[in-house]
Amino acid sequence: MKTREINLFKLLRNGACFALLAGLVACGGENYETAEENEVVATNEVEEDAGVMDNWDTDRFNTTFASNNRYGDWDENDDELLDENEFNSGFYDTWDQNDDELIDENEWSTATRDYGMADQNWSEWDANSDNNLDENEFRTGFANSNYYNDWDADRDKMINEREYSDGVFSAWDQNDDNMLDNNEYDERYNRYYGS
Repeated sequence: MKTREINLFKLLRNGACFALLAGLVACGGENYETAEENEVVATNEVEEDAGVMDNWDTDRFNTTFASNNRYGDWDENDDELLDENEFNSGFYDTWDQNDDELIDENEWSTATRDYGMADQNWSEWDANSDNNLDENEFRTGFANSNYYNDWDADRDKMINEREYSDGVFSAWDQNDDNMLDNNEYDERYNRYYGS
């Protein structure tokens, strides 16, 4: 008799556990499908809205731009600050659009225009007249721009992430209206930081 009661309790307990497990699986499956559907809908909404907003202010730009981790890529020693060497190396790598470890005159012309350095002279940067800038030539020419000091808003001789994004924003804001329209943003972002 006692054995039958124990077996009956085991049977009831196992049945209840099975029913509970089946219910959880059934509910979990529905939520999974819903989450998957929501993910697709959310992705589509972002893609559809990508070009809707007409202007980028500094806060929106900083939030979006900071998420691309380019600052982290420039920060070679991972101290969350850019020293002048990291700053110059980061710009050199960014301006070298074809990643051949040299900056040709076309890359240089486009970048100096995009970063508001239109008064520069290629021949003054290309010291050895080989029609390419190596990193040493670039550093010499770029130092004359005074970007590092201009971007160092708190004058601590280091560039933090906000100073970096504010500097890029200011350089790309060619009409000085403290806003980037989609053309100012999209063209330059895709050229230097996209993919």
